[in-house]
Formats: sequence, structure tokens, C-alpha cells
Amino acid sequence: MNMIWWPTRGLKRSLTEKTLQPSKEKVRSMKIFKRSMHIYTIDVGNSNLLNFEMKALQSAQYNTHRFGIYFSDSPRHADLLIVLGAPTEKMIIPLMNTIEQMPKPFGILLIEEEDKQNLDLPNVVGRLKNPEPSDILSTLLKIMERN
Repeated sequence: MNMIWWPTRGLKRSLTEKTLQPSKEKVRSMKIFKRSMHIYTIDVGNSNLLNFEMKALQSAQYNTHRFGIYFSDSPRHADLLIVLGAPTEKMIIPLMNTIEQMPKPFGILLIEEEDKQNLDLPNVVGRLKNPEPSDILSTLLKIMERN
């Protein structure tokens, strides 16, 4: 009889034994989980309401990480630019500089409180007006499904 001495600390018995072979069943994966999306938000002129909606989206209630949606600290690492509000005159140049820093290909999602100004921005993939955090999340998931 072959006697094995299990250590009192360290490896567990289940980790040292042979693992069972995985089943041959194919697991159907959804297209949405094949890739992650990194987003960068820029506030170009709103009454701070949209900032609260984006902050709520980062809470544990919505848990965007389970869908592969991450908030980026730099536009150079983002796939999607979320523009909050209608740009004021002084924010048009910083908005254009941010768009120039985005890697190609990229998309822009416009979230506005009111329809104030139509800018000719490249690669606009969606437009929302006064959304709830759940509306923003569903729009982000639709954008991910299209890619």
C-alpha cells in the first residue's frame, strides 16, 4: 500500500490528486463577453446631474466589471468616449484635444440634459437625453454587442 503523507500546512489533498477531466460539452458563450470595453468620460458643460449618474454606474449595484466595462483614467487607453453635457465655448478645444488622443478605432457616446447644440463629432455611436444609470448601462451593452 502506497502511503502518502499530507502536509499539515500548505497543499490540500484535492490540489495534489489528479483532477477530473473536463466535460466534452460545449459551453455557449455570448458575444458580449468576448471583449472588454474601456470608457473615458469628459464633462464639457452640465449641471452636475450627469456626473452623479456616471458615479452611480460605478457603484456595486450596477457592477459594470462583470460585463467587461471598465472606466479608464486616460483617453489614450479608452475605446469609448462619453461626452457629458453640451459643450460650452471654452470646452470645445479641450474636447477636440481629447478626441485626438483617442486610439483608433473609437466611439463617442453623447449624454445630454437638453438638446442644446449639435457638434459635428466623428464616430458618434449613440445619444442619450437625461438617462438613468440603467439606461446608460443598457446602451453600453448594446454598443458592445455591435462590435
